[in-house]
Amino acid sequence: MSSKSVLGCIRRHFKGGSTTQRRVPSHHPTVSLGGRNPTEGLLPSLALPIPFLYIHHTFEPDRPCHSFKQFSRSMRAMQRFHQEDRGWADVPLSFVVGSEGYIYEGRGWHHLGNHTRGQNPYGYGVAFIGNYSSFLPSRHALDLVRQHLAKCAVDGGRLQANFTLHGHRQLVDTSCPGDALYSEIRGWEHFGVRDCSVL
Repeated sequence: MSSKSVLGCIRRHFKGGSTTQRRVPSHHPTVSLGGRNPTEGLLPSLALPIPFLYIHHTFEPDRPCHSFKQFSRSMRAMQRFHQEDRGWADVPLSFVVGSEGYIYEGRGWHHLGNHTRGQNPYGYGVAFIGNYSSFLPSRHALDLVRQHLAKCAVDGGRLQANFTLHGHRQLVDTSCPGDALYSEIRGWEHFGVRDCSVL
């Protein structure tokens, strides 16, 4: 699914009551934010459709992005860190979501991420910008992932219709995606019970 078809899919499924809720969220690939191309040539491809969706928070930056300027600055910093400090090809996540409804494409629908140790071939890693240990992302951002991004993935044949959603902490010994966000996603459809201590 191309950048345009991701946005088109979200437009088709995005509905809301208030002016804020009706705003169509934008999808931005790395280079459109002033970022770089992946550094290691072609990234390995995923075998689609995949069965899992993994929810993360970025932790750093710890505050949500409330403007496109903040959002693009945070994404460029995240990309620089992973490419320069870790030597990775690109941002490790499939998608990153800002509080104002912007979606950043990291590895995207087709390429293997580096977001959930031991589980990357089986799921998309989607992160909310911010530290959600004690408060939640905006309702707009939550609904964008819960109701629209997942549906786009299923409708496009990228995610299995009976997919399972996990918080990062269920698969790896980490506090991610934060206590508040983890508590929220436990009530979402497709949430699956799994404890990293039994892996």
